[in-house]
Amino acid sequence: MDFQSLGAALAAALVLEKLFEMLFKPLWDKFGWDSMYKLYVAILMGSGLGYMTGLNAFPVFAMSEMVGRVLTALAIGCGTSFIYDLIDKGKEIELYTSEIIDE
Repeated sequence: MDFQSLGAALAAALVLEKLFEMLFKPLWDKFGWDSMYKLYVAILMGSGLGYMTGLNAFPVFAMSEMVGRVLTALAIGCGTSFIYDLIDKGKEIELYTSEIIDE
C-alpha cells in the first residue's frame, strides 16, 4: 500500500464529504429523500473525483495499474472512515510482514 497516495486520497475524501454535506444534505432534508441514497451518490461522486486525480494507492497490482486506480477511487467515494480503516489495516499488515521477514 502506498501510504502517501492514501493520504492524498484521505484529503480528497475529506473535501468531498464536506462539499457533499454543504451542497446535497440540504436537498435531502428539503425534499425528504431516503437518506440511504446519499451513500450511493457520494460513492459515485467520490469515485469520479478519485479517478480523475489518477491516484493509485495500491501499486501491488503492477500488472494492471487501472485496478489500483479504480480501488483508490472507490475508497475516496466510501469516505474518510473507510480510508482510515485501510491505513490501520495496512500498518498492521506491514508490521506483520516485517516480523516474518526478520525471522
